[in-house]
Amino acid sequence: MTLITYILIAIPVCILGIAIWTYCDYQKFKRKNSLIILLFIVFPMTVQAQCKDKEHCSISFKWFKNQKGKLEYTKDKLTYIFTPGGETWKITIRNASNEDVRINWNNAEFIVNGKASGVIFYPFSDTELSTETIKKDSETTRTVTASNLVIKGKAKKIYSSKDIKKGEKRGVTITLPVTVGNKPRFYNSFDFIITQAN
Repeated sequence: MTLITYILIAIPVCILGIAIWTYCDYQKFKRKNSLIILLFIVFPMTVQAQCKDKEHCSISFKWFKNQKGKLEYTKDKLTYIFTPGGETWKITIRNASNEDVRINWNNAEFIVNGKASGVIFYPFSDTELSTETIKKDSETTRTVTASNLVIKGKAKKIYSSKDIKKGEKRGVTITLPVTVGNKPRFYNSFDFIITQAN
């Protein structure tokens, strides 16, 4: 994030702090002024909550809360951890629920800049993808890429910092069909924004 962006964020926060300060009686407010200091410390940390990869790119969730240095999302006792790379992404799914979970890799999608594709495991094999069962209190890890990026047994780069100009964004979406116990299948869609690392 550039210095200009920090300044543009800091100006309205400063104005808000001054407005609160003048609105409230100083004697009542002086005990609460630590809130403004906390806001200045915590806000830049949440802005920088993103993951950086070996391609020198910054990756963050588009819709979910980001944590500094990792791409991890937990819902209904299922934790999804994503480790992005140039040609492949590693996906870890932890099942902390009381039921078995099934992931239908055959119907999973890997969408790069709006171009939809299937998922293929790395290292590559000719066997067709199928449904994988994750027992309760266990996990699975798969390294995947978009099937349309694999040509003659080699994977093209999903993205590269050389192709992303400053201020430009790339999009990656991974959709996973998940079934928990006997419940109907649902599709978990994870949208990521990729930018050049600062």
